[in-house]
Amino acid sequence: MQIYIQRNGEDFGPYSLEEMNRYLAEGSMSPRDRAWHEGIEGWIPLAEVEGIVPPDGDGMEVASASRGKKKWKKLSVGAGVCLLVATVGTFAFLKLGGGHRGGDLRAGLLGDGSSSGNVSFDADESGFTGTIQPFLKTHCVRCHGPEKDKASFRVDRDLSTDFLDAATKEKWGEVVDVLNSHEMPPEEEPQPKTDEVAKVVDWITRQMVSAELVRRDGAIVLRRMNRTEYRNTIRDLTGVDYDVSAFPQDPAAGGFDNNSAALTISPLHLELFIEMAQGILDRALVEGPQPEKIKWRFQPEEGDSDSHRIQLGKQRPIVHGGKNRKEGDFTVMHHDSWNLVPDARDFRVFTEGEYVIRVRVGGRVPDRAEVVAGARKSLEARIVERAKKDPRDAERRRKSLSTDLKHFENDRIYDYGPPRLQLLVNLGGQPATVAEWDVDAPKSEPKVYEFRTRFTTEKAGIKVRYAYSIPSVLENFWCQTGDDFARPEAWLDWFELEGPVYESWPPPSHRTILPDSTLANSDERAYARDVLATFMRRAYRRAVTAGEIDTKMKLYDAVRNDKPTFVEAIKIPLIGVLASPDFLYLAEPGPGSGGNPRVLTSHEVATRLSYFLWSTMPDEKLFELADADKLLDGGVVLAQVDRMLEDGRSAALTENFAGQWLGLREVGANPPASDLYPKYDRHLETSAVAESENFFAEILRHDLSALNLIKSDFAVLNERLARFYNVPGVRGDAFRRVSLPAGSKRGGVMTQASILSITSNGTRTSPVKRGVWLLKNILGTDPGLPVANAGDLSPKVPGIDKATVRKRLEIHRELPQCARCHDKIDPLGFALENFNAAGEWREREGFGWKGRVQDNDPKINAASQLPDGTQIEGIEDLQDALVKKEDLFLKCIAGKMLSYAVGRELGVADAPFVSEAVGAMKNNGYTLRSLIHYIATSKPFLTK
Repeated sequence: MQIYIQRNGEDFGPYSLEEMNRYLAEGSMSPRDRAWHEGIEGWIPLAEVEGIVPPDGDGMEVASASRGKKKWKKLSVGAGVCLLVATVGTFAFLKLGGGHRGGDLRAGLLGDGSSSGNVSFDADESGFTGTIQPFLKTHCVRCHGPEKDKASFRVDRDLSTDFLDAATKEKWGEVVDVLNSHEMPPEEEPQPKTDEVAKVVDWITRQMVSAELVRRDGAIVLRRMNRTEYRNTIRDLTGVDYDVSAFPQDPAAGGFDNNSAALTISPLHLELFIEMAQGILDRALVEGPQPEKIKWRFQPEEGDSDSHRIQLGKQRPIVHGGKNRKEGDFTVMHHDSWNLVPDARDFRVFTEGEYVIRVRVGGRVPDRAEVVAGARKSLEARIVERAKKDPRDAERRRKSLSTDLKHFENDRIYDYGPPRLQLLVNLGGQPATVAEWDVDAPKSEPKVYEFRTRFTTEKAGIKVRYAYSIPSVLENFWCQTGDDFARPEAWLDWFELEGPVYESWPPPSHRTILPDSTLANSDERAYARDVLATFMRRAYRRAVTAGEIDTKMKLYDAVRNDKPTFVEAIKIPLIGVLASPDFLYLAEPGPGSGGNPRVLTSHEVATRLSYFLWSTMPDEKLFELADADKLLDGGVVLAQVDRMLEDGRSAALTENFAGQWLGLREVGANPPASDLYPKYDRHLETSAVAESENFFAEILRHDLSALNLIKSDFAVLNERLARFYNVPGVRGDAFRRVSLPAGSKRGGVMTQASILSITSNGTRTSPVKRGVWLLKNILGTDPGLPVANAGDLSPKVPGIDKATVRKRLEIHRELPQCARCHDKIDPLGFALENFNAAGEWREREGFGWKGRVQDNDPKINAASQLPDGTQIEGIEDLQDALVKKEDLFLKCIAGKMLSYAVGRELGVADAPFVSEAVGAMKNNGYTLRSLIHYIATSKPFLTK
């Protein structure tokens, strides 16, 4: 139970029942003091309260004295609140929003149900024999006992009272799941009464919670930074943005790759951490004068083959514009081919560092009339060519000319956007994409586009590649790459390389680690100690002891005489810091005495906040508040959350939380087949991921209802996606909020190309994958694993090659072992069948050549019935049905974000906190901010 008080206008709490009664007994309340509980919509004057006791029943009874007579008032506030007994006056209830308030958080965090002694687990044997065993004997043992042993699960053998055993606890969890979802007992079996099921579930839940608290299942033992967090932390600690792609991929657990249980460390990790620490410091710290800058400009129109070389000092790099058309000083890029790529290569820069590549280019976008005219010219030329070989074939083609042209007149793929280019750099034979961008400047006014990248002194090259994709379809594949075919053109003037570039000399990274100090010249060793003390404080994200500094100084002393300069010597202890567990792990000492939770320190809170919202280390403001021990004040924490969400680094929350929750990292892993879905290209793929990220960010940034994630009247689009979705009036590659036109089938994450493509299998849609995705990520329900040997559709079923996806699944569900799961999965997926595997809207399922829709192909049947009996037909009905299940959705997103925030999977003991988080969202407009506010001041987040 958590109760809050207000004294002299300042909020404090939460406090436990015992603390509040002790406070009341002291009798120190003033007339202005008042209390509130999240279950009550209003404040209660404390001067009128005599005592607080646990609730009895579903409501709360309040005793108050009015004109000398006691009156009891029944308040429906839900279970788990408290009984307030008043002796004088009456209560005034004001409607207030829920959520945590300001004040010191320590007392409430430790006082909420924690024992002062050692935590222990005592199995409730009497409850097991008196409640559980009779229920299992009556309803379960016939199918899950010695005789039948269905699903290899026996209630008489697999279910003991040893909830401290992980396997036993997991099996009890399965029992709770099937009882809560009404999957067991089966419909054909006698059904238990609701109160019987409730008693069984409550008993199991209590035992599981008690066991979790003893086992400390919710404790974060050791949490290593994942590679994203490592890269961001190095960036903010040293000023060096270091490539961490050499690190092994971090495994995900519970849906997120910041889960402490999965972030193990291997000998390879240790080697890489030391190797990278050396490379990071070599880049961060410099000596000597600033390197001389180069500025090389390349004119691709000067040559068109590898024989064309220019003189750059002692180097003679190849520079050419490929076999492209030349127009004065411009190389005109019309389409992509191996021999049409302007480049400069076979050169080396003199100094490793960051360089700027500039490209001066404009574009020309033909209109539809030019497309049709170009197609006509190509078609007529083809007729003439055919006439030479077969006059009758030429005549047939001449008669079908107008029909053939209709494709170019009507198809949306010729509603062109601006030309698009790709910039690539090759270092030591390894190519890498630096940028991909739309050329939004007209050819009459070319624009200089600027990009930054890192060059080593290895042999290098630069390429500018045409990247606008026009689907190659039956009607255009033979003509669309011809110069006469009208398509977006990039008019390239020149590109140049300049660098290495520095904001200043020494660069900021150097000054961050080795700040100016008089000690640098007067007392080198004292300066080294100051450098290490400052660096270690920031790297370890806490105050450091003199002993810790002394240990690192021993490394410095051991190598100083052998190193030619101070910079080379100080790198050694700095490497030791970057390879230390205190840096690599978000280190938090264990729980309090007796295994009880302890409240985190302010420095630990600062670290949890920064890695939750930014995926990086605390900034100076958080360090400052932590040093002053202010980060256990609720008001201060909430103010910092709001500040951090306004910071650009909060984009990490969108990318790393929303990206993993929605599955955006899977986009492109099994892309739609290009021959079946030719409109799906690289630009669409990257835009689809960015759409989902920007959509989530829009809801977070503008405090919109999280229910917009299910259904919205707007989308966040760029031009590429708008063309794909047939949403007019969107120009440019930047994402912006767009009101959806009437009749649009978009809105909400489940209509986005990213989600629709990852829930398909590359060649066709998958209602099963889509249904499972909705169950897991929107409703928070795990459908479970498929039954062993359930099998797939037999290819020998007559007519199966012409069966729709829906028909295939109907055949599959005829198997009893399959129907159990598919009956709750498939209806959700069927409602999305109007979206093909690339996410494009369709009315029919195509069975023609390469999936083309023919006149007699079946119309999509998106109608279905949900397990609760709700009839739906298509995406809009599905969205409406899911919005009505808002509690499941809010519980899902609250649980996932809490799990991400604390870096571990949630257990049964966390369920009350998830429920409180849902309540906080409901009381504050369903916003994601209110969820984040709750989490940042919650017990799981602030205790260990």
